[in-house]
Amino acid sequence: MPAPFIGINYGPFHRDGQRPDAAVEIPEEQVVEDLRIVAAAGFRQVRTYGVDNGLNRIVPLAHRYFPELRIFVGVYVCGLNHDDLGNPRSTRSQMDEAIRLANGYPNVAGIVVGNECLTGEPEACPLPVPVGQLIDDLNYVKRGLNPDARKAVRVTSALSMVAAVREYALQGRRVAEHCDVLMVNIHPFFAPAAVEQAVHSNLDGSYRRLTELYSQTGKPIIVGETGWPSAGSPNGPAVPGLENQKKFTRDLFRYARSKAVGVFVFEMFDEPWKAEAGGVGPHWGLFDTHGRAKSTLPW
Repeated sequence: MPAPFIGINYGPFHRDGQRPDAAVEIPEEQVVEDLRIVAAAGFRQVRTYGVDNGLNRIVPLAHRYFPELRIFVGVYVCGLNHDDLGNPRSTRSQMDEAIRLANGYPNVAGIVVGNECLTGEPEACPLPVPVGQLIDDLNYVKRGLNPDARKAVRVTSALSMVAAVREYALQGRRVAEHCDVLMVNIHPFFAPAAVEQAVHSNLDGSYRRLTELYSQTGKPIIVGETGWPSAGSPNGPAVPGLENQKKFTRDLFRYARSKAVGVFVFEMFDEPWKAEAGGVGPHWGLFDTHGRAKSTLPW
C-alpha cells in the first residue's frame, strides 16, 4: 500500500431503519452500490467496522466487482461475550471470519482488531478489554493467517489519542509492539479545534507527537479516522457545517499528500442511527444517506 494514501471509513447503515444492532443483514445489492460509489469517488483503501450483519460480504463483493479496492477489515472487540462462537458479534467469531476472508481474498490489505476498545477510550464497548486481551487478540489473528496472507495483510488496532498518547506507557506502547502498523484516530472536532486550525495545527501536532513517541518502533503511522460533521451543534470553537466540512476535507487532502501521510476519512455516508449528544453523529459523511456527494472532492 503506497504512502501517502487517502482512504475512507465505510459503514453501510445509512438507509432508513438500518443500524448495526438490528437483526436484518445489509442487502448484497446495497453493498455493491455503496462500493460502486466509493470506487467512483476515487477512494482505493476502505476501512470497515465488523463482519456481522452481512458486512462479511464487502470483501468478496469488492473482489468481484471492484478489484482496485483494498479493504481493511474491522473486527469488533469487546469483553462482553468475547469468546462466544455462537454469537456472530463476539470478538472470537469476528476474528475467525476476518482470518477466513484474509486467507481467501487478496484484496484484504489489513485487519483492524478493535476500534478504541480499551478502558478509558471514547468508543469503548460496555465491557472494554484489558491491554493483555487485545494483545492476545492481535496475536491470534496473526497466527491464523496463512503465509501468503501474513506477508500481505497488516494487522493492527485502532487506538484513540487517549490510549496512544495519554496512556502511552500502559496502553499505546504495549499494543504497538504487536501491530504491523500503528493506527490512531485523530478528531480535531472533539479537541476542540476551530476548523481553520483543525488540520495544519491540531491534526499535524497530534501526528508529530505520535511520530516522536513511536519513532523507535520503525512502524508506519496511519490516521484511522479523521473528519468533520456537516451539521449539528458546535463543540466550543469547533463548528459543524457543510462549508467547514469542505474546508477540513480540502486541508486534509493537501496535508496527506504534502506530508506523505496515510489517512482514512471519517466517513463515506451519513448514518442516521448515530444519534448522540450534540447531534453531530449522523452527519460525518462526505455523501448523504442516498449516496449523493455533499460537495466535490478535492482530489
